[in-house]
This record gives sequence, C-alpha cells and structure tokens, in this order.
Amino acid sequence: MGWIKGEGEIEDSYKISKIAAHVPDLVVYSTLTNDIPYAENFHGVLLFADVSGFTNLTEKFSLSSKKGYGADELTRTLNSYIGEIVSHILDAGGDILNYAGDAILALWTVERVQLSEVISLVVKCSLNIQDQCGVRETEVGCQLKVKIGISAGKLSKVIVGDEISQYFVVIGRAVDEVRLAEGLAVASTIILSPNAWELCERDNIAIDPIENERAVKVRYIKREPSFSVEKYQDSIGTSVEHDKVTRECVRRASRLMPNAELEKTLRKYIMKTVLQKIDDDQPLEYLSEMRPATIVFVNMQFKGGESDQEQCMTIHQAAIGIGQQIVKHHGRVNKVFMFDKGCTFLCLFGLPGDKREDESAHALQAAYGVHDLCQKEIRSLKTVSVGVTTGPVFCGVVGHPVRHEYTVIGRKVNLAARLMMHYPGVVSCDSETCYYSKLPAFYFNELPKKAMKGVKNPGVLYQFMANKQQITVGKAPMSVEREEGYPLLGREKEIEVYSSMLKGFLEARAAGHKNYNNVLIYEGPIGYGKSRLLAEVVYRTAKEGVRVISFELAKTDIKQSNYALQTLLAIVMSVQNCKSYAERERVLLSKILDPKMRQNLCLLNDILLVKFPVSKDVSLMDSQTKNKKMRNYFLELFCKFAEDEPCVYVLDQAHFVDRSSLTFLLEACEKASVLVCMALLPHTSQSGPFSELSRIIKDPRTLYLNLPGLEPPVIAQLACQILGVVRIPSEVELFLVERSHGVPYYCEELLKSLYLGNLIVIEEVEGEDEAKDVDILFPEPTLVVHCSKPSQVGQEEDARAGALGPPKASMLKSRKITALDHFVDRALVCFVGEAAKFHEVPIPLTLKGMALAHLDHLHDS
Repeated sequence: MGWIKGEGEIEDSYKISKIAAHVPDLVVYSTLTNDIPYAENFHGVLLFADVSGFTNLTEKFSLSSKKGYGADELTRTLNSYIGEIVSHILDAGGDILNYAGDAILALWTVERVQLSEVISLVVKCSLNIQDQCGVRETEVGCQLKVKIGISAGKLSKVIVGDEISQYFVVIGRAVDEVRLAEGLAVASTIILSPNAWELCERDNIAIDPIENERAVKVRYIKREPSFSVEKYQDSIGTSVEHDKVTRECVRRASRLMPNAELEKTLRKYIMKTVLQKIDDDQPLEYLSEMRPATIVFVNMQFKGGESDQEQCMTIHQAAIGIGQQIVKHHGRVNKVFMFDKGCTFLCLFGLPGDKREDESAHALQAAYGVHDLCQKEIRSLKTVSVGVTTGPVFCGVVGHPVRHEYTVIGRKVNLAARLMMHYPGVVSCDSETCYYSKLPAFYFNELPKKAMKGVKNPGVLYQFMANKQQITVGKAPMSVEREEGYPLLGREKEIEVYSSMLKGFLEARAAGHKNYNNVLIYEGPIGYGKSRLLAEVVYRTAKEGVRVISFELAKTDIKQSNYALQTLLAIVMSVQNCKSYAERERVLLSKILDPKMRQNLCLLNDILLVKFPVSKDVSLMDSQTKNKKMRNYFLELFCKFAEDEPCVYVLDQAHFVDRSSLTFLLEACEKASVLVCMALLPHTSQSGPFSELSRIIKDPRTLYLNLPGLEPPVIAQLACQILGVVRIPSEVELFLVERSHGVPYYCEELLKSLYLGNLIVIEEVEGEDEAKDVDILFPEPTLVVHCSKPSQVGQEEDARAGALGPPKASMLKSRKITALDHFVDRALVCFVGEAAKFHEVPIPLTLKGMALAHLDHLHDS
C-alpha cells in the first residue's frame, strides 16, 4: 500500500494486532471492566497535523484515464506521505487518535508534572516533520504541505456505544485549543496553543508572537528534550501480554498476543467493511478505491457549562440513536470526534457491501431522522447541523503499517463538512444529492449562497425538509420533459404500440365499449430511458387533443397510504396548484355539480385537505364503513370524470405506488373508460411487494413491454445528440457500442468521461471545404442537429443531467457536456484526442456505483 518502515511488523503478527492497528493505544489499553458509557480524566499533549493538497491530489488521480491506475497510485502516494509523518510521531512515543480525512490527531498521555518536558518533545517531533515532510512534490504536480497545532492540558477519554458498536472521543479544552492553533498555522508552520505556551519550557523554545493572539509560532528548539521516550513506551500496556517487543518495534500494540476478550472489544470500534477483509485475511489494499459515495456529517453543539460526565452521557445517547438511524438506511458511522466546541459524527453511505442505487435518498432520510431525534430527545444540545454530499471520493485504509484507519478523502467530503458548519440547525445538501435522491422537489428548499473556506463553485445548495416544508396535494411532476428539436431515438416500436393503443381507446369510447387494451407498461432497468419515453407519450397524447394526467412517484411515497390516489384525484379535480383549503373547496364546488355527489363532499376532506361540513350520514358511520364509503365515492367521482372526458394517465416510477392506491387503480381500470401508461423497474414485476400490481400486470387488457438496449446505429446517433455534433469518429462509436451495451445513460456517462479526460475534442466545422473533408473522414454515423444557444450552466449542474434528459428545465437541453457553450449555431464535429487509448479508459464512477449497487443487492438476496 505504499507504506514505509514497519510493514513486516504487522504482517508477522497475530490477528489481534491487525485489528488493533485500526484503534489507538488509548482504546487498546483501556480497562475492559468499566461499564459503558464512562469518562476518564487524564493529562496529555495533543498534536494536530493538517495536510493540504490531498483533495487536489484525489481529483487529479480520479481523472486519470488509465484503467486501474488512479486509486492504486493515489493510495501509494497518500500512505507514503502520511506514513512518514506518523513514523515521526510513533518514534516520539505518540499515539495516533484518529485520521480525519487529510488530518492526523496524535496524543501523548502523561502525568501533569511531565507536561512541560513532553511539550518540548512534541515540538521537536513537529520540527522533524516539517523538516522532512513540510513540502512534498508528487508525480502529478500537486504539492503536499503540512501545518501543525500543539496544545496541552487536562483531557477526558469518553467511551460510548452498545454491544455492537462502540466509539471513543477525547474531550476537553485542549481539544478545542489544538484545532484553534492549527487554524492559525499556515503551511510548513507550527503553532503552540496559549495553554501549551503557558506550560512549556519557555527558555528552550524560540517563538514568534502572533498579533492579537495568545498562541505563538514555533521557530526552533534550543536543546534536545530530556524526556525519555524509551521509558515512556515501556510503561504503555504493561497489563497486556505482548510478543517479542524489541527496540525496533515502532508500536507495542503491533505485537499483541492473542486475547479473545480484548479482540472482541476492539472489533466493536471498527466498521464491518474493514473487519470482513481482516477476517478473510485479505490485503487492505482491496478497500482502496475511487468510489461514488454519499457523505453525511452530523455536528452537535452543546449549550455550554456541561461537566465531562454530562457530555459523556449526551454523546452516548446520540451515538446510539445516530448509529441506529444510519444502519437502518444502509450506512455506517465512520468516526466520532470533537470539532469546533461540538461533537461530530462522520457517516458514510455506499461502502462495499452497502451500495444502493437510491443511497442518496437513504442518506437524506437518515440525516433527517438523526436531526429530528437529536432535537427532540437530547435536551442538552443547542443546535444540530447535518451536511450531506454525493460524488466521487477516495475510500481506503490510510496511515502507517501499524496504525491506520479506513477514511474518505475528496472535494465532496470537504463540502459536506463545510455545509454542516455554515448552515447550522438544518439538514443541508448539495445539488447532486438532491438530484440522485429522486425525492420530490417540495422536499427541498434552496439555501442562500455563502462563502465557504476551501470551497469553490459548490453549485446550488438545498435544505432537506423531508415532507414537512408545506402541505401539498398533487405535487408530483414528471422530472423529464420532451425536448423540442431533439427526437427520441430508437424507441419507434414502443411508441407505435402506444399510438395504436391510444387509437383503440378513442375508438372504443366513441363506440361505447371497453374492448381495448387499457394499460401499457414499459419495463426497463435504470438508465434505459423510460422517463424520456413517457415524456414522448405525454407529448403525443396532448398533440392529439386528449387530456393527460401525468406524475412521477418517489421511494418515500410507497410508505404513505393513498399518496398516489391523492395525487391522482388532485390533478383530476385541478386542485394541485391551489394554495389554501378554501381555494381547493371553490375549485371542487365548480367541478362537482351533481347534487347527490355534493351531499358527500366531506368524504374528500382527508385526502384533498379540505374542510367541507361533515354530513349527518357520515358522522354516524364507524371507521370501517366510512373508509368503504370513501373508496366508493372516489371511484364514482373518477368514473364520472372519465365518462365526461377522455383522459390518459401516465405514471413514472410506478413501482413506488402504495398498496391502497394500487387497489384503487385496479378497480378503476376495470370499471372506468381510461388508458394508463406506466414505467417500472424490472425487479418489481418479478418480486413486487404488492399482489395488486401483479394483478394489473397479468390482466388480459394489459400490454407489457420490456425495453431492449438501443441498436448500435442508434447509439451513434444518440452520441451525436448528446454532444451536439454532426458526426463522431468510428473509434468512439465502437467504444460506445461495446461499453454502453445499448443503455442510453451508460452512453451519456461514457461520453462525459471521454470529454473530461480529453480523450475526445469538439471542434467547429468552418466553411464548405472543411465540411467536405469531414464527409470523407466521417462517412457514418451522421445526425444533423441544430445547436440552439444553451443556457449557461456550470459543471456542477451539468453533472446532474439525467439518463436521457435533464432534471431541471434550466439545464442544457440536450448536450450533457459543459464547456461547449461558446459554440452557437455552428456545425460541430467530435475528434479523437491526442494519444487517446480507449482500451485503457476506466469505467466512469457513476456507472461503477450502479454496478456495485447491483452486486451488493445480489449479495443481500
């Protein structure tokens, strides 16, 4: 893994030492008999080393166009640099508490009278680090630099958790001070906190004062520290048995003898993802990869004035609740640490074994659940803030052979942390999380832009409100609309089937019979263009002068009884845009004119959120009778409107229709003169949660079409449409056909990867002579595209473009690749970039995520 001295030390050890490598000495040598939770006071010196350049390094390697190159080289580079820093700390007797992404927190636990000597030792260690590792050049042109903060004083070790998972946190003023000291540092400098400066051997450390600060900048140390590191190391872990500890041993815990009770305890501090690799005796390198994931940071700010014991109980209560919420939604708690006078939890979604195609939705639901839980049940907290981001990150084991941790590094990790701190008291998220969650738009509220340190162009940011933001009825619009000027490609057969059904439906209505196919279902995996196909259905139906009622469901809707029915009725009755119950009542009264039906308008109160007076008959009904009466009333209403006006109902993501609504839909299809067109994922038809859906699928009047992949010539045309070009090279066409397997979304993501990796270039065709040359160079495929001026959209929004169409109307209409905006009303051609090697192109991270989710799903089943 690119580690340095000490690797053999852990390879030759027992399994318990491989487990202990993921846990600090502070935990390894804890008393096992204490009841959890507990807090334990001690004195110590803290060193906080913050490395800059890791995020840029991660971005550089993630853009590597060479298959299998990025993650391996990144891991080697990271661990070579971090391992060298850690070596200096271990040689000085330090204990690595944790790796927080691109930062290292180390501890020296000593008696109070030893603090001054140990501060000198830690200063000397820091000077060695800056001398050897202060600035490091990498092969990809990124510079790595480190800045260091040092603090000292009274601390408390807090152990929290349950029988399954446990966490440790170090709390105390010195923790806040070490982060403040590091915050005052710049690259290649060392800062002593005010308390460390008060306690240290002042005559031995040369410093420069910092204006308006009590902290000081270290220049150099005058004489060697007198503190004996050897005696200090010999005093560690004396109650635990070790094997062959020599002076060459850089960490005693790497030589632990088998100890079943200790091993069982240490396992509780390590994520399941890592334990599986250790148990299977697999190299930890297998965990290092560039991976699409969702990051959740939770920060709890205390009211202030709490004792260590009170903070301990609060963190314990939060750890239990947060852990349950995160695991329930297929996530993992990675780390718990004190930050900015509060306690922070880093949680990860999409790790090996936990990958889900809807992980962004899971993460948001978990984040909201955590926020709600902490606010309602933990009264000692002042604010709870959660930041959620989705995107490519480096996931892997980082550190030194004898002390390392599984962590995540990348721009999205930094952004999640910044969101947590800059938008206090709410659940905030980036635009990618919002889009990939596929949750309704009214679950989100756009946040004001703020300047955030180290964050450039974060894109649109949102507050996640769950469904609490407003009371809505019928708000479930289709996320994909037909794009004028960009034809639907390769789905002629599917559209022809629908057109024939629409004709049969209208003829049957005119003839007064129901002898026609009334349900059309398109089945296809994610990325096959179902939403784009339904958008074409909506367009063609409206063009025929027939009313279309279309809506799209989300995963959360399946848990809400009658949600799809409510949405359907609201749109049928035209109350979906009403802003108050009174307005809804006025519209309903204008629509329902039959005196008999008006007598029971109160039956609409619950489902359409109105307040019609309850009739005497309804008031005397028990709940079962009332529910039956309501269903019959809804069906009667639905049938009457279907009789008055021909209408086509289009449902996207129909596998999320709740059971009560499916029962209604089944009855409506049997009794009313309607035409329904819906899209489903494949697994829904085979193992759907509700039998009512199976009955609709198997009904003789239902037509069920499986969407195939697109044919090779269509893939080439689609590529031209996505890029906004008139031609693509044959090498690109062959690459797309082989790699996309005919899936439109795969084609789009592959093109995006080629373009961002400079493997293809887009150039303008100028003049007739050049056009003739292009005709000779590119005889096929051709797609004439009129390139209208696109809206100005940045890379962040562009990355959110859907499988065949954009999620928002404000985004690029067809071209999914940015940086082409300067081409307006010009003919464009795609060329192969210099030195492009298509066989070395890695799978795009978005597609990797989908593949991993599928594999993990198969493993679960």
